[in-house]
Amino acid sequence: MIKFFRRIRQNLLFENKTGKYLKYAIGEIVLVVIGILIALQINNWNDIKKNKIIEHQLLTALLQEFETNLKILDSTRLANQRIYETAIKIGDFTGPSLPTLNEKDLSMHMVGAFKFEPRFVPNLGTMNEINNSGKLSLITDQDLRKSISEWLSQLELVHNQEKYVVERRDISQDYFIKYANFRRHLDIIDDALLDATPSRFPNNDFNFLTNPEFESNLFLFIVASINLNRAFYEPLEKQTEILIRKIKQQIE
Repeated sequence: MIKFFRRIRQNLLFENKTGKYLKYAIGEIVLVVIGILIALQINNWNDIKKNKIIEHQLLTALLQEFETNLKILDSTRLANQRIYETAIKIGDFTGPSLPTLNEKDLSMHMVGAFKFEPRFVPNLGTMNEINNSGKLSLITDQDLRKSISEWLSQLELVHNQEKYVVERRDISQDYFIKYANFRRHLDIIDDALLDATPSRFPNNDFNFLTNPEFESNLFLFIVASINLNRAFYEPLEKQTEILIRKIKQQIE
């Protein structure tokens, strides 16, 4: 084809038909440009089609990830609720004088309130892949991209509040470790990690229960835990549910 066009140009020059040659040359350039534009458009269509396939795969993986994380978050919220409800029961024992108490009941309350800590640990495999590879731009819906970024920002706030709650818990727990007898505690509770023999030190006196500082720190821990549920876990749950609906709309 190239030889054919070259032959035509040579004939026009040989016949001294300069005007026709120029018109033909311009026409040939236009045809070449059109051909290039068509090729670019075809490549663009192929890229769009390829990106659509990748976007669908990412959204499908994100949907599964967020549905799993919603279940994890719900379990974490309920676990945190059990923790602060148990801590409230410890508050029934605090006061200026020691009440008549069942040592095992109090120790079991201590286990429920202080043994575990609220930690929402979501699956972020797909989310990390999207962020690290720059594939977030492949999600064409701007509102969905914004919602994903907002979810990540809220997750960071959740983890900050979790850290604060654990710090408050540890302060309250330290009173128990310092003023009670942890070995005796292990000996009387159910499902202790260690089969401890009875301590030779005196029995627990639980005087920390009469310390107003302990009571204040305990209830600060309780309030922080309740706030973790209401102001952090629950809003994140709603955000996750909204994200799931948006992703489903894009996939369907």
